[in-house]
Order: sequence, then C-alpha cells, then structure tokens
Amino acid sequence: MNNSNYMSGTGNKFFITEYTGDKTEIEIVSLVADSVFDIDGIIFVEKINNNTVKMHYFNSDGSTAELCVNGVRCVSKYSIDNKLVTSPNIKVLAPIGEIYTVVDENYVSIEIKLPSYSKNKIIIDNHECILANIGNPHLLVEVSNVENFNLNEFANKVNKSEILEGESNIEIYKIIDKKYITARVHERGVGETDACGSGAICMFYYLFDTNKTDNNSIVLYPGGALEMSIKANLIILKGEVTYL
Repeated sequence: MNNSNYMSGTGNKFFITEYTGDKTEIEIVSLVADSVFDIDGIIFVEKINNNTVKMHYFNSDGSTAELCVNGVRCVSKYSIDNKLVTSPNIKVLAPIGEIYTVVDENYVSIEIKLPSYSKNKIIIDNHECILANIGNPHLLVEVSNVENFNLNEFANKVNKSEILEGESNIEIYKIIDKKYITARVHERGVGETDACGSGAICMFYYLFDTNKTDNNSIVLYPGGALEMSIKANLIILKGEVTYL
C-alpha cells in the first residue's frame, strides 16, 4: 500500500483508492489489517464524469455507513489530485445523496442539507441526550468535562441497552462559548475516532437552532477544528485534509 493512499480529514484516517469493482467484507477487513496506519475506514472512488465521483465507503470492521463527511472531503481532495475530475468544485455521490464540495489546496468544504433532531430529551445515565440524524444517527450528549469523560464505557452502555433502535454514533460535547464547542465521538463500527464531520454538523445545527451557539462556529475535536456555518438552509463545513 502506498502512503499517498492514506488520508486524514481532521483526524479521521482512511485508505483511499480507485474503485475497481465491489469488495467482500473479508477483503475490506484484510485491507484494514494490512494497513500501515490505524484507519477508520476504506474508501473506493468511482469516476462518474469530469466533476462527479461516487464514494464507496466501509468502516474498519467491514460494515457500510450511510455517510462519512470527513471521508467525502478526502474523496474530493483525492479526486482532484489524481485527475479524476477537472474542477475543484466536485459533486460526490454518497448513500444519502449528492454532496457538493470545493477543494482549496489543503482545505475542503462541503454543502449539506440541514439535519433533524428530536426536541424530546432522553435521560441516559443521568445525562440529557438528544437524538439527531443527517442520514446517519447521532446521540448528542452535553458533558461537564469532555477530556476526562469515559466515552467507551458510556457508548457500550448505550448500545447494549434498548433505549435506541440499533447502534448510534455518540457525540459528547461542551460549549466553551458562543463560537467554540469541544467534542469527542464514538462511531458505529469503528469506536472512538479523532473527529466526525456528520456529528459536528448535527451538534452545530442543534446548538445553533436552540440559540446556544452563533453562526460561523468551530467544533474542536482531538483531530482538529471544523468550521461550521449555515447559509441558505445548507450547512457549510470546512476543514483540513492531509496525506499521512
């Protein structure tokens, strides 16, 4: 495996290569096992035309996912660097639909529809939780100390319970002020990761919509910062994409 195939979208690490046909779960798990880095997923990029690619995404355990926003951003950077497309304005076909992206050197932004969230809070282990969805499910949990919170223990408790229908991505967060939010995430099929684009979108929209944060806010993950804003009923997310 060539290191130029390894990419990071704000800390989410992927092995990315061109699509040559469907792969079995065993083949995906083998690629993960052979990886020279700890990766969150495998992505195959299929060229559709000069400004459109299709993303085939698999979690590190071989399962599929409806959406991986930071994976989409890596796909766009990979596509322009490998001349699969001719413009920095790239349409990525993901399981949830078309996502429009713009590549600006090492930064990639995306436009995506507004997520939904339940206005009814759920109490889990004395924590108030909000269910949100942007094509994939997220549980948003405000905590007093993001860094020291036992996220794996909490995620196991949630996912083994019958509170939710199936497993969910779990986002813990703390509002620093109206502009900054600090967060960590436990993703389905992966475990704790350094960032989550779709989770950041769900968090930001919920907090913005409930007047807890401003437009043009920043979500701070262990893997780095994601810039968030709303424009014309679309969420704009921007962050860095690098090669490992």
